[in-house]
Amino acid sequence: MTEISNTDDNYVDLIHTVARIFGTVVRDNTVAVPENYGTGYLWARNLPDGLSVMVCNILFNEDMLLNHIPSNGRQYFILQFNESLDDNEPAKQKQTGEHGFNMQQNVVLLTNSLMHSGFFVPAKVRTLCVKIIFEKNYLLNFMEGDVLDEFLSSYFSLLLKNGKVEPVDADYRQLMTELARLKTDHPLSTSFIQNRALMLIEKFILKFMAKLQTNTHAFKLKDDEISRLIKVESLLVKDYSGAPPTISSLSRTAAMSPTKLKKDFKALYGLPVYEYFQKNRMMRAKQLLLEGKYAIKEIGMMVGYTNLGHFAASFKKEFGTLPSEMNTANNLSQYSRHETAEDKLAN
Repeated sequence: MTEISNTDDNYVDLIHTVARIFGTVVRDNTVAVPENYGTGYLWARNLPDGLSVMVCNILFNEDMLLNHIPSNGRQYFILQFNESLDDNEPAKQKQTGEHGFNMQQNVVLLTNSLMHSGFFVPAKVRTLCVKIIFEKNYLLNFMEGDVLDEFLSSYFSLLLKNGKVEPVDADYRQLMTELARLKTDHPLSTSFIQNRALMLIEKFILKFMAKLQTNTHAFKLKDDEISRLIKVESLLVKDYSGAPPTISSLSRTAAMSPTKLKKDFKALYGLPVYEYFQKNRMMRAKQLLLEGKYAIKEIGMMVGYTNLGHFAASFKKEFGTLPSEMNTANNLSQYSRHETAEDKLAN
């Protein structure tokens, strides 16, 4: 296993550290993973107000561990989103040390500069990650101080007490994908990255506070139960071209009764099983529309609709607009004259 330890308080510096270890170069704050290590890329951007963002789409030939070492210098928070893009069963999240956490499954984790955290990428598993560094003062521009203090004290109390983490869901996945497909040389890319980073932070805080106030059942789930529910969620969003898995088959996968599965899934993900499937299906359709590569009828079939009218009605119910009315002019991934990180590194 390759292990990289760092105390960097911004991701541009970390990108350069990774490049030195890989024996490669940094181009426009982007690093291509050398063939002897695997495939993929990492890019970073330092933004105003102490915000720093890193996006990774990587597959390593051997296990890789990126360790954040606690620092007594600048105080900041680290919000990490991690998702396997392969069909492999997600590995279990586990603690490392008194206050250390390894990101090893489809989860979201908030830590701070005083805590040890490890970003673990298992060999031969393509992984998408988004990591955001921000300071408390940054959030005070958008939140009342007493609300922020309540969130931070409640979150870290529960995290250090029982190690509970938030799963990656449809909302997070959409924003992560948009960042991964960003045309990084677009003139509005900085504003886009800052907007999506803030949206991820906001959704994380709102989801946690909603559970804290109305859904204490989610915090009572055992680690093994959460792992099994994450596997169920992965099956639900794996393929939209046909009917979703039945509750019976999902129950067998989760080793739970149908009643417990439906109750626990809603507690963890905020929606009933099939509403969650439908939300993800429509978000996938929107994503395909924004790519501009397929006709509307083709996209409808790709997400399981044989009737174009039914597809259009479902799309409008979810987003308030018809697929044909979707305006892609301002979507940064649409500008063919600009390159994604993958395009840039391939040239």
